Amino acid sequence: MKKLFLTLLAILLITGIASAAGIPYYVDAKTGPEVWITSVYNNSGGTLDVGDVVVWDISSSTGDNDNYVTTTTTASTFLVAGVVYPLDIAAANEGTIAIMGPVAVDCASTVAAGERICSSGTAGEATDVQCHVGDAFGYALTASSSSSCMVNIFGKR
Repeated sequence: MKKLFLTLLAILLITGIASAAGIPYYVDAKTGPEVWITSVYNNSGGTLDVGDVVVWDISSSTGDNDNYVTTTTTASTFLVAGVVYPLDIAAANEGTIAIMGPVAVDCASTVAAGERICSSGTAGEATDVQCHVGDAFGYALTASSSSSCMVNIFGKR
């Protein structure tokens, strides 16, 4: 009986921990990359579009809303939570953000391949300009001259 109880307890603990973020159990290399996601609440007052860089909305946290995110106009901030993915998040609604893996990101400037990527002074956008090591949330996978760049989000640990 004790063995059964411990087995059930272990299963419940593992299930609870693994479901905290959307970490794929299996990755099919033919259908797309491995992207880790987590659920968030859009507290920005407007729609967050796919590719927008979002930051934790610490000032609105009351203990029961710790996953509030918003946009930022602060360049190279350490508060980056992730990138809106795979769908837009309407104001005052829940959605998901990518916290690890390769995703398309809105970029405020030309980005060079291999450069560190951090938040820019433009709301919702990323840049490789004046990006401090501790504030970086990913690396550019390819050079880009458009408003979108591919970034491998490495997740802040």
